[in-house]
Amino acid sequence: MAEMISQGAGLKTEDRSKRFLLVVDGDGSHLYYTGILLQRLEYTIHTTKTAEEALEIMDVAKPSLILTDVELPRMNGIDFLKQVKKNSITQSIPVIVYTLLKDPGVKETCLKEGAAAFLQKPVDPDALYAAVQRATEETPRSYIRLATCLSVIIGSGKSIEAESHDDCVTALSEHGMYVSTPKPRPAGLQVAITLVLGNAELKIDGVVLYSFDKSKGPLRMQGMGIKFLRIKPEDQAHIKTFIEKQLTGDLRLKK
Repeated sequence: MAEMISQGAGLKTEDRSKRFLLVVDGDGSHLYYTGILLQRLEYTIHTTKTAEEALEIMDVAKPSLILTDVELPRMNGIDFLKQVKKNSITQSIPVIVYTLLKDPGVKETCLKEGAAAFLQKPVDPDALYAAVQRATEETPRSYIRLATCLSVIIGSGKSIEAESHDDCVTALSEHGMYVSTPKPRPAGLQVAITLVLGNAELKIDGVVLYSFDKSKGPLRMQGMGIKFLRIKPEDQAHIKTFIEKQLTGDLRLKK
């Protein structure tokens, strides 16, 4: 999987300038893991190992969010959080703190000092995505949306092998998907879906939420956003597992 995922593959276009995140972590392994994970979640990031360098970066570019560890060389994450929040120029930037520490007092202190969220390392993709969304978006998503390319049949009883089609799932979540297609269906139409994940064909009922004609959709491609109406619990779990493996399957943290 490419480290940078095209925003155009998503369900709606967004201002990428609002998606610049600054990640501060003195542990190189966790810094790499978290940085790549955020890139695969479609964020633009800058990483550094020290709070001092992070403050220098913010003199040049203001991130939309800061993710910092507590245990940093020299200035620790709590003091860094305090510096950010007492500066009138940076105090509006949301700060998420994450750490290996289990001390509830640390969490209490961080939240008291203005942290937007407090997470445990290694960070869970769903928890991280939800926290970043809540801190940066007016209408935050609760579930990860994965940029991908998957075979799909919309409103047909034919098998994937027998069908000749140009439809492709370019974004997938547990509760819906975006389909690039030369024949987008109208909003409000209920459709039958056959989605291929690995060796499995998932049978799902959905409804078209919105539809784009040529030159109006993401990357000026025709397509439609679909919400799942009826899906088997095991199929939904299969989608969730697929998304997790795509995001973290090749990432390893040193013990």
